[in-house]
Amino acid sequence: MITPKKLIYFGSPSFAAQILKSLFDISDIQIVGVVTQPDKPLGRHGILTSSPVAQMADRHQLPTFKPTRLDQANLTHIKLLKPDIFLVVSYGKIIPPDWLNIPTLGTFNIHFSLLPKYRGALCISEAIKNQDPTTGVTLMKMDAQLDHGPIISQSIVNIDNSDNVATLTTKLTQAAVQLLAQRLPEICAQSYSVIDQEHDQAVFTPKTSSISHDSAFIPYQKILDAIDGKDTTTTSALIRSLTPEPGPWTEINGKEIKLIDTSIVNEKLVINTVQLPGKSPISYKQFASGYLK
Repeated sequence: MITPKKLIYFGSPSFAAQILKSLFDISDIQIVGVVTQPDKPLGRHGILTSSPVAQMADRHQLPTFKPTRLDQANLTHIKLLKPDIFLVVSYGKIIPPDWLNIPTLGTFNIHFSLLPKYRGALCISEAIKNQDPTTGVTLMKMDAQLDHGPIISQSIVNIDNSDNVATLTTKLTQAAVQLLAQRLPEICAQSYSVIDQEHDQAVFTPKTSSISHDSAFIPYQKILDAIDGKDTTTTSALIRSLTPEPGPWTEINGKEIKLIDTSIVNEKLVINTVQLPGKSPISYKQFASGYLK
């Protein structure tokens, strides 16, 4: 009987938790620990809340580490688990070089783009904003540079004209689950091959700090133009790339209006649902009848 390889999972957001959940069905590995972001205050009352990955780990009674720094003291604890594999899925911190070589089989990463295109954290929103017809999932072996290591496998995912960041993330998560089910056993058996990235073709996404409420503002005239059929696909792609977070918004008659849902009908932008600050979402028709008279 083949002994499963010991895997430590690095991840934080909800889609990373879904991928973690899928790994329990892969008999070639034994998940021996999880590394995730420290608990953060959430909601109106600032309740200290663990990450979705930590919550998933708790349900499966896994040892969970929430270091503020990936330093030597924390690495000492990780080494005690004698890992064969590190798997990183949107952890949220840079893995130091002295951590990468600790697992006997290496450190691997799932990235939501077809590398070398869209290195960085905003890989999903950039693909939508740039109106790419496809994106995908890359399984790679990590090195010390950002999204730079050799590629093991990739899976292509179509981007529909209705996709926003949330719906595309769901599609990419499903593709990642399938990719790992196929390729993790090969990694465990050391029967995989790699292809170096074409680094001169690398495209880097903006820093996450560039995304804010202010940066999600779209001039109302631009929206009106799209409603009239001018630059419709470009404006629609911009709106969807900001949905659901940080949330695209505009200003109409001095009122801040969040664009919750839009679509394209007959090559023209249609606003379906909007939201005023502190209010529940309403149809644009309701908003227009009450505020655009």
